[in-house]
Amino acid sequence: MSIRFQTMEQLRDLHMRMHRLFNDRMRAQGASLAQLKVLHYIERFGSVRSTDICDALGQAPRTVTEAVDGLERDGLALRTPDPKDRRAKRISLTEAGRAVIREVEPHKNAFIEQFFEVLDDEEQAHLLRTLEVLNDRLVEMGAPRALGEPAGEGADKT
Repeated sequence: MSIRFQTMEQLRDLHMRMHRLFNDRMRAQGASLAQLKVLHYIERFGSVRSTDICDALGQAPRTVTEAVDGLERDGLALRTPDPKDRRAKRISLTEAGRAVIREVEPHKNAFIEQFFEVLDDEEQAHLLRTLEVLNDRLVEMGAPRALGEPAGEGADKT
């Protein structure tokens, strides 16, 4: 097995383990990782349409609709009519939604600290440089440059 294949397997395993563990820890605080992704997106961009969330997070419309339904049911998000398109709704955070983001922040930071404490500053800097090179390579290969932005805002930026 080549070192490149082994590296890809390690990256996959790291991603899956980190995702599962982080999701478990965030659920213990009252919000799943999926909910937090949507909440953070709305917090970052303000009032958004579900299509913006679909495009930014790479989710199917039905998945986003169900997620927003849950956030609305839990009082974390609010749908309002879009003044520019009466067929569409805008989604914004409620104060409860902003509170959830604030409440999980210390737990997120603690996870990050615990995860990286096994690497010294030099190792972390090297890892960061390596990840930047690999991310740049993915963009060269056709991946979107900006992740998590509404459609049309991050594409083709250089």
